[in-house]
Amino acid sequence: MKYFLKHNDKKYSNVDLIEAFKKLGITKGDILCVHTELFNFGTPLLPRNEFLQTILDCFFEVIGKEGTLIMPTFTYSFCKNRIYNKLNSRSEVGILTEYFRKYNGTKRTNDPIFSFAIKGAKEKLFLKDTTSCFGKNSVYDILTKENGNIILFGMYNSGYTFVHYIEEFCKVPYRYYKNFSGILIDEKNTKQNINIDYYVRDLKEDVVLSAKKQILILKEDNNFHIINFAGSCIVSTNSIKYFQSTLKYLKRDPYFLSDKN
Repeated sequence: MKYFLKHNDKKYSNVDLIEAFKKLGITKGDILCVHTELFNFGTPLLPRNEFLQTILDCFFEVIGKEGTLIMPTFTYSFCKNRIYNKLNSRSEVGILTEYFRKYNGTKRTNDPIFSFAIKGAKEKLFLKDTTSCFGKNSVYDILTKENGNIILFGMYNSGYTFVHYIEEFCKVPYRYYKNFSGILIDEKNTKQNINIDYYVRDLKEDVVLSAKKQILILKEDNNFHIINFAGSCIVSTNSIKYFQSTLKYLKRDPYFLSDKN
């Protein structure tokens, strides 16, 4: 047993975290796409790398060798006219995702805007090239086809990037395809000129997505499983149910997810 977090004079161990995962229904062989906000939890009791490794170990303990762990390592490189270097471009979405990106044996997708780091039994399925960030063969597309789960680790009212996959599938009118091009440097240090479409928000449209509405949809479908942990929470949602229930609302009203709707 290893204590790695403290909140309100209570210490939390790796065993506690593993039990929390199990209570959320996570089991051997699961595919997990994990979005993180570690600073919402309590105070770390271990040095930085040991703290991060302990969390990863807990995920792998629960899903086993049959499972697959995925984390976003978004760089937004081409949006900022930067080179996307698969080995060296840092993740801009959290310290755990950056640690996982460099973890032994982890693979990374080619997407120069919304890349993901992946490790596990089905990792090869998620490494296909795609012509659009949230289109066919994107990580979220494969996650849905493979019945994966989305985990919000340390938050409940943010981290709903998956909805952009549904928006593109539904072709919501407040977004449009914009092509980005630039240089990709792969694992062999080979430079390639590539381009990719991103279904971006039309700034002329006054649309701001509502996390509250997304949560309501998930709860209505009994697809919002939450457990409190160390001063914050962990949420689990099934990607197929997430996709189907949200798509139903967007087909009725493509502006349903807007804050002003």
